[in-house]
Amino acid sequence: MSWIWLYLPMLWLAMVAAIVLWYRRDIGRLWREPVLKRPVLVLESDDWGAGPPVQAAALDNIAAVLGRYRDSAGRRPVVSLAVVLAVPDGRAIGGDATSYRKVCLDEPPLAPVLDALKRGEAEGTFSLQLHGLEHFWPETLMASVDPQVQAWLREPLPASTERLPTHLQSRWTDASSLPSVPLTDEAVHRAVKEEIEVYVRTIGRAPIVVVPPTFVWTPAVERAWAAHGVECVITPGCRYTVRVADGTSVTDGAQFANGDSAGGVTYLVRYDYFEPARGRDANYALRALRRATAEGRPCVLENHRVNFCGDAAVRADSLHELEKLVAGTLRLMPTARFLSSADLYRVMTTRDRQWLREGFGERFPFLWQRLRNTGRLWKLLKLSGAAIPVELLMALKSHATTHPYD
Repeated sequence: MSWIWLYLPMLWLAMVAAIVLWYRRDIGRLWREPVLKRPVLVLESDDWGAGPPVQAAALDNIAAVLGRYRDSAGRRPVVSLAVVLAVPDGRAIGGDATSYRKVCLDEPPLAPVLDALKRGEAEGTFSLQLHGLEHFWPETLMASVDPQVQAWLREPLPASTERLPTHLQSRWTDASSLPSVPLTDEAVHRAVKEEIEVYVRTIGRAPIVVVPPTFVWTPAVERAWAAHGVECVITPGCRYTVRVADGTSVTDGAQFANGDSAGGVTYLVRYDYFEPARGRDANYALRALRRATAEGRPCVLENHRVNFCGDAAVRADSLHELEKLVAGTLRLMPTARFLSSADLYRVMTTRDRQWLREGFGERFPFLWQRLRNTGRLWKLLKLSGAAIPVELLMALKSHATTHPYD
């Protein structure tokens, strides 16, 4: 029976090797993603621009809150706003019309909203990025047999896209029937060309960063964006390409880490949420910031305009929670930095040594913390015993040193 003791270590090594091999892509993403030297908070908010005029006051209120704070480097907190450039012109579409008509953000009815966006950008509290010409594919809505959708298309300005069925809010797939079908490459390139032109006309420069509406887009859309100067795509860590029969979105299998690049664009990954209207308040966001910081990652938080454009109580609560989040960040992590998505993109692509840790010894504690938050992979490593030696080493090290962000 002595041979059993001889082969047990070999069996254990084979089991650990099998786990690592099976999860090699996940481990590879953890390893290649840059490790930050300090806490970084990135606030992103979607759906602003063409739409209800109440946005103008909401934007001014957000800018007023952010303008009261600075990080230790003198940076203002900044919200990266994903801008929608057009909504349906209900009066022009009218009755039984089959042709789509739109009103753009730079037209007189929407001037107060555009003015508020540019005012906040000039003050340094807003960073503008592209969401889409519309927050939907126009032909999809025009072809819809849903009477509520048809009524929505013909409403007087301004249209609120949040009232559309979720699957119809996707811009880069034809969801007129489910499962959705891909748009033609020709249609994609034509639409991207138009939205870039409208963005340049409206904002005064070409967009660097884009946030795909509902995170449904395709490699063909990426290629078109890259061809027109877009450099960075905000993602949820994967790429959804289709809406299936029940309307939910499904990925094509692609998975991203911060700083990954392909086809001329670089990807950034949203980490968690700051949605006070849905219960994800400042305390929730601060917990996410602590977790991201321990992993050496930027805490990129997702938010939507509905938090600041709802009824009076919702608006007031969201502004209060925004202030709690900013003040709490500076109180809990005095070395924290506020960055826009465009700033973070530049850090990731330049591999700026002022921002990023180098060398195995510096990076490893953060990479290990990422591994500990992987769910099933971490459970397997613990059950197999593979994690025990490193856990003991990390525990000993934590007693001998202070946290690098203290």
